[in-house]
Order: sequence, then structure tokens, then C-alpha cells
Amino acid sequence: MTMKEAKNYKTLKAELDEALLWFEGDDLDVDKAITQYEHALKLTKELEEYLKKAENSIKKLQA
Repeated sequence: MTMKEAKNYKTLKAELDEALLWFEGDDLDVDKAITQYEHALKLTKELEEYLKKAENSIKKLQA
């Protein structure tokens, strides 16, 4: 992900919330569900990486 494509925590979380909210709807399509699931997994990974970087930054500041 380039710096131009980098997203902040709030944006990533909002996208994940939106993807998960889709599954609560009444109009579920199997093909769309697979796509949404894959997208949610990608967002989850990005959020985990973001939080890990934040944690490392905090540890450096505390050292």
C-alpha cells in the first residue's frame, strides 16, 4: 500500500463496519457475500497491521 493509498484507523474501521453491516441485511447474495467476506478479511488485516505499528510506536516512545 502506497502512502497515497494509506488509510487511517477511523477510515478502515468504518469500512469494516460497513462490510459487516451488509451481512445483517435481508438481500444476501452468495457471490456478493464471498466478495464482502474477502473484503472484510483484507480490512481486518490492515487494521491489525495499523494497530501493530501504533503499538510499536508507543513502545519506542516509552523506551
